[in-house]
Amino acid sequence: METASPTPSVTLMSCSLIQRHNDRSRNERARWISALGQNNNNNKNQDRSNAMQVEVSRTYTAKQPDELSLQVADVVLVSETVEDGWYEGERLRDGERGWFLAECAEPITCQATIERNMQRMDRLQGLETNV
Repeated sequence: METASPTPSVTLMSCSLIQRHNDRSRNERARWISALGQNNNNNKNQDRSNAMQVEVSRTYTAKQPDELSLQVADVVLVSETVEDGWYEGERLRDGERGWFLAECAEPITCQATIERNMQRMDRLQGLETNV
């Protein structure tokens, strides 16, 4: 009795499902590590000036508690990127942190704009602590 080998389409589908599971696992692992490390943000705070900044080009509505809802023109300081197209970051206008889809934002490359954004963030945080 001969055993039938899987067809190429079945094999391709199996590989695709395994890859999707591995990508999701990587994303979930990064999100868990981030959530568990929320109380220890010292390293993230020290290197803010070198972190990538993005401007939101498309509204994003959070679907999970660890995600960040964004409006067009929001600026986010990115602290972590995951290969499957997610960023973790801090919204500059209010300091809220969370994950969002990378496709909803464009990197800011102008150094003068990046510096102004950091000054604005420092000013907003100073006002927040003085209240």
